[in-house]
Amino acid sequence: MAKHTWLSFFVIAMLAANAAANSEAPALPEPLPDIVGEATDPDTGNTLYLEHYYCSEDALQCSVFYLRPNREVIASKELDYASNPKAPALTFRDYRLDREIIIQNPDTNAVVDAGFDNFVRLQWQDLAGGEEVKFPFRLVDRKDPIKMRASKTEGCEDGKLCLEIELDSWLLGNFVDPIQLTYEEGSQRLLRFQGISNLKNDQGRSQTVEIRYRYLEEGGAPPKPPASPPRKNR
Repeated sequence: MAKHTWLSFFVIAMLAANAAANSEAPALPEPLPDIVGEATDPDTGNTLYLEHYYCSEDALQCSVFYLRPNREVIASKELDYASNPKAPALTFRDYRLDREIIIQNPDTNAVVDAGFDNFVRLQWQDLAGGEEVKFPFRLVDRKDPIKMRASKTEGCEDGKLCLEIELDSWLLGNFVDPIQLTYEEGSQRLLRFQGISNLKNDQGRSQTVEIRYRYLEEGGAPPKPPASPPRKNR
């Protein structure tokens, strides 16, 4: 994945910060994003929103812009993975709902929001081998982590790894559909997500989406996580 220089990434981050200070949505940055995600309604196939990712050269800082199909920015997120690849510090802003959430010092034992993508790569060998992995997961709008488990699913296309993420509770798990993920095996890039989105709809309610990701430079791959994975939560 192509990375933006520190100067261009700084400008992109400042656009979001300045807009937040003025309580208005920022303009979409001019550079092409590193990743584009298209979120659709799983039932109708209609596009609900887009995700544009802009990351620094070392991928330790990323800005995410959420757009309507007409390219109006409706939300943004700043991610800082410098302290922990699976538990980034973050600032999330929803300009429609006038809502801001800041997580400055996340619990290093929990997986936080988008840090789950790095967590999968940290646990890749176990997951690809069919082992179930349990972990505490913190959503953006929840203070306390919830217990989750990830496992490989069968019937995946050649060259891909399919995972199912569900609540680690027999009772509660019966009432919440699991999240479905598809990764490319060679690059370990996320290709598809289906489940409850971290972005609410215009009425502030949860929505289920299917997101397909496009990496705008062929051969690009996310940064590899640290060689020594964190101690497993079993």
